[in-house]
Amino acid sequence: MIGSVRISTNALRRNAQALRALVAPAQVAFVVKANAYGHGLVPVARTIEEYADALCVYSVEEGLFLRKAGVSVPVIVMGPVPVERLDEALAQQLQITLWDDGTYLDTVANTARRRGTPFRVHVKVDTGVRRLGLDPAQAPKAIERIARTPGIEIGGIFSHLAAAEELDSAFTLAQVATLENVVHAAKFERNPKPLRHIAASAAAMLWPQTRLDLVRIGIALYGLWPSKATRAAMPSDIQLEPALSFEGRLIAVRKIEAGSTVGYGATFRAPRPMRIGVVPFGYADGIPRALSNRGAFVVAGKRCPIVGRVCMNMTMVDLGATNARPGERVVLIGNDGEAAITADDWADWADTINYEIVARLPAELTRTYDG
Repeated sequence: MIGSVRISTNALRRNAQALRALVAPAQVAFVVKANAYGHGLVPVARTIEEYADALCVYSVEEGLFLRKAGVSVPVIVMGPVPVERLDEALAQQLQITLWDDGTYLDTVANTARRRGTPFRVHVKVDTGVRRLGLDPAQAPKAIERIARTPGIEIGGIFSHLAAAEELDSAFTLAQVATLENVVHAAKFERNPKPLRHIAASAAAMLWPQTRLDLVRIGIALYGLWPSKATRAAMPSDIQLEPALSFEGRLIAVRKIEAGSTVGYGATFRAPRPMRIGVVPFGYADGIPRALSNRGAFVVAGKRCPIVGRVCMNMTMVDLGATNARPGERVVLIGNDGEAAITADDWADWADTINYEIVARLPAELTRTYDG
């Protein structure tokens, strides 16, 4: 493949240090699910492990990959763990999530008793997102039952915020209050009082009262802001450095006449004689098809608009006044001199969020890691 995704490990470290200092004295769990938001699960985890009190993943497979790679920091699996993987999870000291106190709890407890090792769990309360979690009204009694269950150790009680990117959100404060009320109502006779956590990146930065005992930092670790409002609200001395850049090379340059069409569906018609560059990446490589006739890449230090539809593995750009030739460097995300393209640019063109842009970059893309 002519090109690669580059990750700055120094940027990751600086972001981790800055965010840890910002939320202190709360502990920090860095979120490395979804291949570390497209940045590479194991390399990112190794890079920032020393700054983390824990790492959060979605699947047990991600947790096991980290353990196989020698990552020893506590790992919290936020998604469902199949019954058949519980033995492996416990053997590798992965902490898992519970959101009911029924049959699955008994299975988890039986696994712990059979292995003679307590299973550390984080209990989720649904405070308003309506995905997973205990109903707040039943949560205190359910948590008490979980805490009394032999073989189970509650490491945390948590929830997820729905609207933390908003600068004035009564809903956010209500969610925090709901979680606090649940924790206050539950009695922990045998189990030490667990960590409370509800804040992800936006809340951890915008809402100090949401930090509680631990925050879960995802998108901000990678140098991307959770929202434009978050960025605007933060003091200027709080800086995040995007860790990811995406570069390639032109594989062909075509001269076309005025009136010629470009790409599938003939959605672009040349208004004049043009030089068209072919970039060897398309929607199979993470470039949203929505960038067709809307986005741009940087070629020879200048922004060059995408023309025609983004193809599965190729994208065409208008080389304009550049003298670019085959082999010229193309910056898809990143900068070349004063010209830059960001993940936020892609997100704006595709009418989505920067989370999706980086998380959808295929694992098969070559990734290189440097300072």
